[in-house]
Amino acid sequence: MRIYQALADAFNREQIECCFALLGDANMHWAGALAQTETRLIYTRHEHAAVAAATAYARASGKVGVATVTCGPGLTQIMTILPIAVRARIPLVVFAGEAPLNKPWYNQSIDQQPFVEACGAEYRALHNPKTMIADVHHAFADVKQTQRAIVIGVPFDLQQQPVEEQTKQLVSDELFVTPSPLSPESQSIQQAADWISKAARPIVLAGLGAVTDNAKAACIALAEKSGACLATTLPAKGLFHDQSFCLGVAGGFATERAKEIFADSDLVIGIGTRLAAHTFDSGNLTPNAKVIHIDNDPQEFVQGRKASDLMITADSTLGAEALHTSVAEQIGWRTEEMQTRTKAAITLPDQHTTPDGMLHPMAVIKKLAEVIPPDCHIVNTSGHSAYYTAQMNHHPQSHYTVIREFGAIGNGTSFAIGIANAYPERPVVLLDGDGSALMHIQELETIVRHKLKILIVVLNDGAYGSEVHKLRADGVTDAGSVFGRPTFSSIGDGFGLCGKTFTQLDEVAANMEEFLSTTTATIWDIHISDQIASPQILKAHNAAGLT
Repeated sequence: MRIYQALADAFNREQIECCFALLGDANMHWAGALAQTETRLIYTRHEHAAVAAATAYARASGKVGVATVTCGPGLTQIMTILPIAVRARIPLVVFAGEAPLNKPWYNQSIDQQPFVEACGAEYRALHNPKTMIADVHHAFADVKQTQRAIVIGVPFDLQQQPVEEQTKQLVSDELFVTPSPLSPESQSIQQAADWISKAARPIVLAGLGAVTDNAKAACIALAEKSGACLATTLPAKGLFHDQSFCLGVAGGFATERAKEIFADSDLVIGIGTRLAAHTFDSGNLTPNAKVIHIDNDPQEFVQGRKASDLMITADSTLGAEALHTSVAEQIGWRTEEMQTRTKAAITLPDQHTTPDGMLHPMAVIKKLAEVIPPDCHIVNTSGHSAYYTAQMNHHPQSHYTVIREFGAIGNGTSFAIGIANAYPERPVVLLDGDGSALMHIQELETIVRHKLKILIVVLNDGAYGSEVHKLRADGVTDAGSVFGRPTFSSIGDGFGLCGKTFTQLDEVAANMEEFLSTTTATIWDIHISDQIASPQILKAHNAAGLT
């Protein structure tokens, strides 16, 4: 047995379901050996796509995402997705290989560690054959414990060496024991209960740390007893989609009506969330509210601003349950009038009129929200269109994925590939902009080759939406952001997908039924107006002259 075979066996023993791969000299023998195991290999057309797919797979499934790229240029191609995975706290292991030890002049040789560390990930060079199998299992254990990304490098000439006889190593689940949930300290719970008793307009705000069934139930019970409204961070979007008194997403992507309610709040109970600046719209969302933070690692200061006034170190479920037990029953905001207001706040408005007669992006999203079934998994990405796609307020969190850390576009297609492999029984619907969709258009071939049931909906304004509206707001030329409308239906046909073009919305429902009834991947080219700026852009750039 060669070292690369032993390494592949070590990865397989971690019971990974699939590995997203693009092959080169430094990883191709390892990947070939892994493909001979129970692990499924998904071969992409770009290194970024492989790691991005693994990132979305991990976020959606709760398992470790695994990808592999070759050394040198293969590794440098993933420097956009690595910071995303790091900032989103995605458990990720990337096997990158390394240049051969015996060829210092090797053309693709590069010191890989500084590149990886600059992205915030950890680099582990495995050069000792006697320990590298154990090192693999320890890497998986550390990723599970810390929710971080680790890149593994092994010189590819070393991989070809015969492996010495080794004793069976402990796998990560034997090395890492899931810690017992943290119970809250009673004094802090009593203080929080006292604050709630004095609050007239509380809000329970849940993040990804509260998306388990038990945590969700505990948050709802607490809100009902304390008279609170419910809201979520953007990554936890949809957690309370089936609840009354829900305000949807907090922060810059909140609806204008929801922001009016947030502004009147006098207490926010953040549960399982980082209290990031964008969640509170840099402090503008709830200017008069005290904040209680229940989390395994609560923070007083986050991203340069004071985020919480009372910190409770606790598991989300146990913290919410303890608080529920300690608070007295009160009406708070739970009146018929507020129920009507919250329902209206997350109801999509009827917006159809545009200066150029093209489709209004909000009208498109409202129609899509009506026709996409709850058992479809929606993928939302970054860019100007992401504001509108984030307004779909009645889709369950378990079937909705958004990863926006680092603000990079171009990830949507790869994210959809990852989701489709995490849940092959689910139809996946990607909502993306035209600029983002074009960045890794080659992955349409990956979708077709692997027979993935994905519908890509392109909101096509013929421009980089965020930039074109910002440039117009600043009164300068938008020439560098306007490119015309690519014909995505023809592009899709060329790659073997079913392509459709829409300039009206009357046939969307029928075409959704057609997609759901077939096994063919599909791309929709929906022409929207480039004259409509999102409320977020209008506010941020004081663009009074924009629509």
